[in-house]
Amino acid sequence: MSEEIKTQETAQAEGKGPEREHVVVLKKPHTWEQKEYTEIDLGGLDTLTIQDAINAQKDLFGQQEVATSLLCETTTAFAMEIAAKASGLPIEFFRMLPIGIGKRVKRTVQEYLSKSDGAEDGLLRLRKPHYFGGEQYTEFDLSGIADMSVMQESAAENIMAREGFIITENAFNYLYACVIAGMAVDRPKELFTGLPLYELLNLKEAVNNLDFFE
Repeated sequence: MSEEIKTQETAQAEGKGPEREHVVVLKKPHTWEQKEYTEIDLGGLDTLTIQDAINAQKDLFGQQEVATSLLCETTTAFAMEIAAKASGLPIEFFRMLPIGIGKRVKRTVQEYLSKSDGAEDGLLRLRKPHYFGGEQYTEFDLSGIADMSVMQESAAENIMAREGFIITENAFNYLYACVIAGMAVDRPKELFTGLPLYELLNLKEAVNNLDFFE
């Protein structure tokens, strides 16, 4: 009998079972609205897109969550918004979590969002092929950003304003990254807003590459 099979049998005998991805198993049950929870399943992270992050960022701006106006992805409020979307549970569930459980949820979301080596030299390499408008994309050459004009940046800001954002520092805004990337490759912003959520930070970094602005 292989060591892997022995390990699985031992885990099943102890009632543990194999570890599931993006599931926060609680050390003790948590009760909310008269229902007991022993785990928080964030498996829905794999179904979310960058548009979900844009929506979360806009909602938090509207709620005057000042901390999210800079590095939104590092904040607890943003992680809880994403967790709510991934789990299907109300945002109030996450806002009322004990801080210890909240930190574990936040860590799970942030690990999911962690950057890969997909963005360098103006080239955004996707972790998996992406399909849009009947075409397959595996990478995007965003070097065209270096040749864009101030007028195009103003146009991007107007799009952000029309979609409900107050214009602050563009480099921190997820919608801005999608609009500018779309302009750089002459494709609609929806090509980028529809990317899987895990591409968010790679896209943001690629668009704001300082080498474009020397």
